[in-house]
Amino acid sequence: MKKNSKTELATTEDVAAIAHLLSCAFGFSKARSQEYLTNIGLETLRLIRGEDGRPVVCAGLLQTAHVFHRKPVKAANIVHVAIAPERRGQGLAVPFVDSLCDEAAKNGAVIATLFASTRPVYRKAGFELAGQEVVYEAETAALPATSRLAFERVELDDPRLVTAYAEKTLREAGLLVREAAHWNELRRAPNDALSAYLAEGEAAYLILDMSNKARLVVRDWFAASPEAALGLLSFLARFRSVYPVVRWHGAPHDDLVAAMPDKGWRLAHQEEWLLRVLDPAAALRQRGYHIDDARLTFRIGEAALQVEVSGGAVEVREAGTSGPAVSVQATAFVQLFTGFRSASKLAQYGLLAGDSADIRRCDQLFAGPPPWVAEHF
Repeated sequence: MKKNSKTELATTEDVAAIAHLLSCAFGFSKARSQEYLTNIGLETLRLIRGEDGRPVVCAGLLQTAHVFHRKPVKAANIVHVAIAPERRGQGLAVPFVDSLCDEAAKNGAVIATLFASTRPVYRKAGFELAGQEVVYEAETAALPATSRLAFERVELDDPRLVTAYAEKTLREAGLLVREAAHWNELRRAPNDALSAYLAEGEAAYLILDMSNKARLVVRDWFAASPEAALGLLSFLARFRSVYPVVRWHGAPHDDLVAAMPDKGWRLAHQEEWLLRVLDPAAALRQRGYHIDDARLTFRIGEAALQVEVSGGAVEVREAGTSGPAVSVQATAFVQLFTGFRSASKLAQYGLLAGDSADIRRCDQLFAGPPPWVAEHF
């Protein structure tokens, strides 16, 4: 790394300077910066100091996992990378993120994920598109009101919400295994305007943000069945006299959209998150797979790995550099690994090559729901 670009732990003396960086980069108020640092913990903050000793770059490094086909893959979220305006464009971002990835790998993470405001910078650091953040919006007047699923108001930290969310991660691809920092940010309360509701039999839950009269925001939700999804929408319909629209984070193939009528909803926001594979062999070993009997050799850049899936067990070993293999560029491997793009599509784009039968088997191996996350981290 460059001179004066050593990555350090944040201290209590750095709080004011970090708040200034967050304000410059993300428009955080002083109160929001303090809330954010409290929620994620000062111990998660990493920074680079300028020659005068003040922080000029900071970010949070959160230990977590992303779930792929019912299996957690150990991960680190790199959150809110903030660079002082006077130091932008000086090449600090890539070595800083590299150092965070090195620390994450030493702590057991095999992948690192982030949202990027400037994708070219993070692509230089080995990150590539991996999944989506999708926000839907619907007119509350258009919501179905046919279900009478009973909800009760519960505390925001009710452990049944955590249990239900864990079940949700097993039905999707890419969702976070939330740690305290994630839940703290999700439950942050604007003027005490958050409420949580749990349906009978824990079939569904909602965390609602009612701070904006123009829009009801669903901070988090789960529906265990199509009937529960309909019941959740019907419960939201009861707010139609106050809020004209409702928004929620959802999957590219979303359960609430599927429970809606043909009209009445729209896409409000869509953004991709990025991922870097820190240890390809360990990452392949940890994730789950769609089929239970397969053997494939991957050539990822200079590395060659044989993956064997049998009876739910996964073996990954180094393979020889000769012989048949699916060859994939390192950045394209990210998209294959998460299921963001199929092997067939990557081959169509010239980013993957192999025998047609192996490519079809690769499609089957990594098949599943499209990857997404249920919050912006």
